[in-house]
Amino acid sequence: MSRSPLLTRTQLRWLEWLVLAAILLACVAWASLRGQPRAVNAMVHDLAGWVSAPHARSDIVIVAIDDASLQSVGRWPWRRAIMAQLLSDIEAQKPVTIGVDVLFSEPDRVHPQDDELLADAMRRADNIVLPVDWRMAGVDIGAELPIASLRGAARELGHVNVSVDEDGVIRRYFAAQGEDTGPWPHFAIAMLCAAGRSHPLCRGVEPPRAGDNWVQLEPEVFDFAQGAEPYRLYSAEMVLTGRVPTDAFTGKYVLLGATASGLGDYFASPARPSSRHIAGVELIAHALDSQLSGRHVTPASSVTDAVVNVSIILLALAAIAVLGPMAGLAMQLALAVGALLLCFALRSWGGIQLAPAAALMGLVVIYPIWSWRRLSAAASFLQQEMVTLREALENTGAPQRNAALVDDFLDRRIKAVETATSTLRQMHGFVRDTLRQIPSPTFAIDPQGMVSLHNQAADQYVQRLGIPSQGMVPIQAVLQGLRIKSTGQELQFATPEQLQALPTESEVVDRQERPWLLLAEAFRPPAPDGWLLMLVDMTELHKAMEQRDQALRFISHDFRSPQASIITLLEMYQEFPGQMSEADLHHKIGRLANQSLEMAESFVQLASAQSQSLQRHLVYLDMLLQEAVDDCWAKATEKKLQVRYVPGALEAADTEIATVGDRSLLHRCLVNLITNAIKYSPAGSLVETSVSADQGYWVVHIRDHGYGMNAEQLTRLFQPFQRFHQGSQPQITGIGLGLTFVQTVVQRHQGFVTVTSAEGEGSCFSVHLPMDPGDGAMHAAAA
Repeated sequence: MSRSPLLTRTQLRWLEWLVLAAILLACVAWASLRGQPRAVNAMVHDLAGWVSAPHARSDIVIVAIDDASLQSVGRWPWRRAIMAQLLSDIEAQKPVTIGVDVLFSEPDRVHPQDDELLADAMRRADNIVLPVDWRMAGVDIGAELPIASLRGAARELGHVNVSVDEDGVIRRYFAAQGEDTGPWPHFAIAMLCAAGRSHPLCRGVEPPRAGDNWVQLEPEVFDFAQGAEPYRLYSAEMVLTGRVPTDAFTGKYVLLGATASGLGDYFASPARPSSRHIAGVELIAHALDSQLSGRHVTPASSVTDAVVNVSIILLALAAIAVLGPMAGLAMQLALAVGALLLCFALRSWGGIQLAPAAALMGLVVIYPIWSWRRLSAAASFLQQEMVTLREALENTGAPQRNAALVDDFLDRRIKAVETATSTLRQMHGFVRDTLRQIPSPTFAIDPQGMVSLHNQAADQYVQRLGIPSQGMVPIQAVLQGLRIKSTGQELQFATPEQLQALPTESEVVDRQERPWLLLAEAFRPPAPDGWLLMLVDMTELHKAMEQRDQALRFISHDFRSPQASIITLLEMYQEFPGQMSEADLHHKIGRLANQSLEMAESFVQLASAQSQSLQRHLVYLDMLLQEAVDDCWAKATEKKLQVRYVPGALEAADTEIATVGDRSLLHRCLVNLITNAIKYSPAGSLVETSVSADQGYWVVHIRDHGYGMNAEQLTRLFQPFQRFHQGSQPQITGIGLGLTFVQTVVQRHQGFVTVTSAEGEGSCFSVHLPMDPGDGAMHAAAA
């Protein structure tokens, strides 16, 4: 069976990209193995050297044969007697070793006795290192050694050759170089040998026997120290005239060499960003610094470079194929920066110098090639979509857009497809927005039981249950624990069969015991298979039904009872006129009417506390409690008992006892508690009120010494229409809504009420209200 054209083009596009990627990887690998491009590698290496340049050692000193020395002593070459004197003056301060970067390859024929003077000075020092140079005769390369007398007086010989790169800059040297029968160590290593340090390349002063090959071993990269003149430098004429400190060379590694203009060897070096020229003796100082500190920077092998560079390109290819255009470009830049940071890190901490230029060049070409292929693929795709959507464009009557004359090939296709899809986007947006506006949690479920679409209310429902709402999730995970309210049966949504078996409408409760009405409806053809589930919150409906039942109970029982009593009294007065006086009748009717009014007022207060919005202001509880005590003075006097506000430690400390709440509701709450205490206390007793602090709450205490309650009564204390002591104290009136009002108000202020009571010992109601988050809370904590 043949494949569709779109699939074939996709495969061909990916095949083309794989071929281009393979060619790019091969080019990067080839360039890495060849060390190309060298100029870019050199720039990266120089930058890495500047970034990771170490501090210079203080035990390396250079004695320079500079321009001032030539003006003072005379033109070069000096007599070797002067060199002997110079070495003697340096050796007198007991340096570790002295490296003389001056070639004595021929005897002094004018002053032959000076050769012996210099040899004697070298023997006395017994720590002299002399250089080995190379001469070229035809195609043969041979060592140019010091004369025999001086070579025999020296401690070690070392070569001073360096490797010059294609751009003429010195960046590397070889640890050993010469005949394969015994290559000479580098001058810096020879100084370590002369200082008595063990090194496998130490070999003394004897020349090797003739060998078959000339070798260069163990290449190392110069690790140039920081600064334009990193090492302490003394002019030779200062040493000869005794104008250096007496400890200038004590315990130091001393290098003697030429730095005068036109004298000695000067090299272009990355250690000098401004002048880029450095004397040969200073090159030896940098190499000696690295050898003494154990900092060896060696070039990575070409295979290592190839592996690293190819890995970077592979990451870039993967990123640009998976990520979008901007993210892909950002990833290319990040990989380029990462390659440079890797190069710097390996040089600084591992002593390995990578050559990342091939990877950097590959990163430069990847993005244009990929963009070109993506642009071509996009044009092809838009062309096909334009044909596919032509019928939809004609049927929907969407407005045509004319391409401007300045539009290019891709712009024309983009505008055509945009016109064709605008109607579909509008339709999809209409459906999506309509679904999101539904106030109830709504889920569209696919045949596999996964949530394919949901609205904002569903998001809130899922978040309340602590389930991540992003992405496709099983509806079973969202609605797990949902059960039918009447039977307690848990509903299952994991399989199509279970979804098909769901009732169209059922009242359920979730894991938090919240009531819902579950509506389930299967999609009808021609829509794809699936279900639409909606949860309608029944909490407010249940509250309304409970309040309705409560009102019916009040009207049918509690409020009806005094009205029936009034009617009975009137009927008795009419049938038996002599048994009750008119004054007595009026008194009883008035008492029953007041009782009805009190019931109605209590019921209205409770309904208002449950439903009205809170007017939140800063409320000082100590002042509010005193006002409530004053308001209850008349009832207390009528009952012949005392109500007292007892100041405590908070008032003594001048603490602001403040909370945020509805002042009128809190005042009515405290009045109800004090009135209740007066009602259930015998005449002559005392009701005490006070305020304290407890772990972020102000606690208002109202204590009476009345009849008290038992444990069973305490469990029913805050339920509506609960009345105690009706048998023992029939004179106490009320309908049992006062404490229900108290609990409602306190809970709406994020507080709670605790009660301690015992029969015959009175009761203590403690109202806990949150502290105001201002200074009052801090004062209370301190108290």
